[in-house]
Amino acid sequence: MPASSQRDLVRELPLVQERSRASSFFLELGKIALFAAAYLAAYACSRFFTQRTGTRLWLPDSVLLCTLLLVPRKKWWLYVLASAPIRFVPAVHAPAAAWFLWLTWTNDVAKGLLATYLLQYANGNPVRFNTVRRYATYLGIAVLLAPVLSGLFGALLRHLALGHPFWPAFGQWALGDTLANLVVTPTLLLWLAREYRGLRPRLFEAILWGIGFAFCICYPVLSDQSDLAIYAPFPFLVWAALRLGTIGASSGLFLTTVLLIFGISRHKGPLFYPIVHDMHFLQLFLTILALPIMFVAILFEERQQAETRLLESQEELNQNYKRIRDLAGGLIRGQEEERSRIARELHDDITQQIAMLTVGLDHLESMPADKLALAHGELGELRGKTEELALAVREVARQLHSTVLQHLGLSKALKGLCRTFSQQYQIDASLEAEELEDLGDDISLCLFRVTQEALNNAVKHGHAKQITVVLAQEAGLLRLQIKDTGIGFDPDVRAEGLGLVSMQERLRLVGGKLAIRSTPGQGTVIEAVVGCSQQGQIRSVS
Repeated sequence: MPASSQRDLVRELPLVQERSRASSFFLELGKIALFAAAYLAAYACSRFFTQRTGTRLWLPDSVLLCTLLLVPRKKWWLYVLASAPIRFVPAVHAPAAAWFLWLTWTNDVAKGLLATYLLQYANGNPVRFNTVRRYATYLGIAVLLAPVLSGLFGALLRHLALGHPFWPAFGQWALGDTLANLVVTPTLLLWLAREYRGLRPRLFEAILWGIGFAFCICYPVLSDQSDLAIYAPFPFLVWAALRLGTIGASSGLFLTTVLLIFGISRHKGPLFYPIVHDMHFLQLFLTILALPIMFVAILFEERQQAETRLLESQEELNQNYKRIRDLAGGLIRGQEEERSRIARELHDDITQQIAMLTVGLDHLESMPADKLALAHGELGELRGKTEELALAVREVARQLHSTVLQHLGLSKALKGLCRTFSQQYQIDASLEAEELEDLGDDISLCLFRVTQEALNNAVKHGHAKQITVVLAQEAGLLRLQIKDTGIGFDPDVRAEGLGLVSMQERLRLVGGKLAIRSTPGQGTVIEAVVGCSQQGQIRSVS
């Protein structure tokens, strides 16, 4: 990059960072404004239901709890502060003293923070309802524990400030919070988490269900027909639980609850006249309706997830079986190729040298006795050929089994291996190794073979001219790195050979791991890590 372009980039960098911070600020401000609007709407709806029917469905708790579950903890205070002024908006202002409103707001915020912290601690983050255990934990914390604690404090406030009887006030407060977290909160969380994307394969069925459900729920609520009409939505709720998952079931329960309470506020239908005088009965009715529907939806969704995981496991098993078959065939081919290589070495090199040595000895044997004294030159040549033959045999034996590794240790063996590659291929292969003591034979042999295979790959496939082998021990781990300056390759592309697979399998047998970093044109780094104790015992690398 030209120097002028670099200077321009350095000058523009602060401006780009400033724009990024400004964009993040306005984005967060928009989220807070959206939360405030939703919290205001929820507070207004809850005040409407309380004034018209006496039914306490405290929707602000659901909005606050969902928000706290979705935003980072370091930003909780922003949304908590944004919810405070909502209680004092004139249009929805409750007829109570300011101190009472502040204390009830504190109670709601404390309940939301407690439930959020416990849910994230128990179920992780994000909170989901994809298993029975997680949903049961949610019920215990958000539907039972938090509403009971909040109801006790809220009932005490209403008893002291407004003179309401304690236990009826507690029942109304706790049941309202329970119903909101049981019906409303899961629906908001699932929609905000975009769980509706799972309905795309069944979009036509979801639309058909929505049309039928809307007709069955609106007809009895907005008309003066028979009492039996109120039971028409129940089959659709079961349908949603079995076919549309938790988002379909929770959405159906939410609409049923809201429209049923809305129908009570209009005093429509013969069913609603007795219920409107018994608010607790309605809350218990909706609670008992919601629990089995949600459990059925979660059970069927969990079953579908188990079937999906089973199919994935079966597919992975089939792939592993196919891979094992390929590896078995490859190992057989590799074994035959290695045998062929050794046979060629013996036939083309060692056998020819032995034959030439035999011919030379026969020639000397056939010479007359008076000329043997003049054959010192031929004897020297035969001696040299004998030495070359011994070196060739030694090299073949060394490739099959390193005696240096067995008697002098891994560092000396790797040093000799690098020296041999440097001389054989005219490259720069160097070793940086620590003195290692009491290293197990299995680990030493594994790392020696890994280095041998990595050097072969670097020379034959990577065309490397410079290779560095680093062997170090730290914190009970033995780390081996082979770095080359070759042409590199793409690690994501599966290689046809068995070199990398053999290295991985060797390390797996001693509890080690193999890491490969390579980029085409920028060389390759192969790193092997093996855990071992000071006595050389194998220890698995986590």
